[in-house]
Amino acid sequence: MASTLLEQTREAHEAIERLERFIVSDFKTEAVTHKERLAQNHRVNRALDEMASRAKRLRATYEDADGARKEEIAALGGGANVFAAFYDRLRESREYHRAYSGFHAADPEQTLVAPFRENVAIAFSGEEANGRYLDLHFAHRAFVNGAFGRKCEYISYLVDLGADGAFASSGGGKGGGDDADDTKTNNAMTPDRAKKFTRAYGEYLDELLAYLEDFHARTRPLTFAETAKKKASDEFEKLWSDGDARGWEDKGVGANAGDDDGNEAALADLAAFATTEEMEAALGGVDGVTAALKAAGLKAGGTATERAARLWSTRGRTLADLDAKLFNKGLRPASAIDGAERAKREARAKDIARREHFIAALLEHLSQVLDATKGNVEKKATLSAAELEAEAEEDDDFLEEEASDEDEEVYNPLKLPLGWDGKPIPYWLYKLHGLNLEFTCEICGNYSYWGRRAFEQHFKQFRHVHGMRCLGIPNTKAFAEVTSIADALSLHKALDSRKDGKWDRKTDEEYEDADGNVYNKKTYEDLRKQGLI
Repeated sequence: MASTLLEQTREAHEAIERLERFIVSDFKTEAVTHKERLAQNHRVNRALDEMASRAKRLRATYEDADGARKEEIAALGGGANVFAAFYDRLRESREYHRAYSGFHAADPEQTLVAPFRENVAIAFSGEEANGRYLDLHFAHRAFVNGAFGRKCEYISYLVDLGADGAFASSGGGKGGGDDADDTKTNNAMTPDRAKKFTRAYGEYLDELLAYLEDFHARTRPLTFAETAKKKASDEFEKLWSDGDARGWEDKGVGANAGDDDGNEAALADLAAFATTEEMEAALGGVDGVTAALKAAGLKAGGTATERAARLWSTRGRTLADLDAKLFNKGLRPASAIDGAERAKREARAKDIARREHFIAALLEHLSQVLDATKGNVEKKATLSAAELEAEAEEDDDFLEEEASDEDEEVYNPLKLPLGWDGKPIPYWLYKLHGLNLEFTCEICGNYSYWGRRAFEQHFKQFRHVHGMRCLGIPNTKAFAEVTSIADALSLHKALDSRKDGKWDRKTDEEYEDADGNVYNKKTYEDLRKQGLI
């Protein structure tokens, strides 16, 4: 019965305390496998969310913005007649329980804590392997097929993605500095400035950021993601305001945004030429004209005549006087941009840079997972399908049953041998293989072998071979089935006396003369000494 505000407050405190005890008891249970650890973290995270929700309501109750708590306390006090108020409340309670006498009080442990003991299924793709690896194939396809990307293998994409400066705003550097330019141009993940303002690149950043945030939430539920995001946002705002966002030192409005002279210097001085032919000859032909157009940020396409005409149209004019259509997209110098357009362009560049910075921050948090992903992709490229399947079976997530039964005592009153699963084999199988028959070998130090098969195989094993060597007896087939030391010695003596099985060089070694006649060594030596051969 939670009809009063005070009773609701008491229930909220009780719920928080019970959830605290649940979290402590859950953490006392060691999670063996990766899957168990992940499930445990999600259980605890759901309990923490429930505690935070109830604590938020408790705070609102204690703040008492509507004065309901104060009024209820005053009503319970009853003013001057305290006992009358008390008995009124008692009568209401008795009437309630009389009307609902068939109801039984619910166990808070079952109604509150039990739902949090259940595991909630967390969806992972096969490539993610329960959160061990990242599945960035979608981002790789978008990067390869997009105009802002390049053709590359998946492993190359992962390597470039994890490299420093993969996204322009991931670090600091002074605007216009050489280090910033090198980072921007050397990293294969960084597109040209003009391509960053395209819709395709923005969608690519949105999808990649959404996936990384979702993966982080699924694999690290106990990490305060909002706090980390707030920290990354504050760091980005400081970098942006100081002009230290790597690759965005000009804030997206052009290099040396505040230096108009520097921009105008990039425009070729054509005052000395009277015709386009003179200009083209002085600049070294089509290549010189193209270089001059690119230096000014102008479009350099079209035929040679069109390029020369486009460059000639800038004669005697500044960049600010030129038509915006003459410039390449995203390369219009700052001096050629008015205030309103500059603010719009800076806001758009800031939005792109912010997303790049958030992605870089998430990749830094997931650096170990990214490294593991690269290693897994490289390993998959070298293994066959059968090897991959065998490795998956050896994964610790497939050994949950063995891990849970590891400490259980095995019931084995008949002392039967254990099978591959660590449990006693069936008794009928024990009898079928004759494992109840004992064979003792004196040569092996009276060691016992159970079953005919084990007994026959032991004659080739190290223990028996070592025993025969200690007796000075060769371990040949003639000594098979001999287990007594006395029998082995007597057999060896008998064989030695008959020289059975021994090699006699004088009688067994054969020689052949020039005519093809075969003699033993003794006969051959005698004939050779007599000069007959």
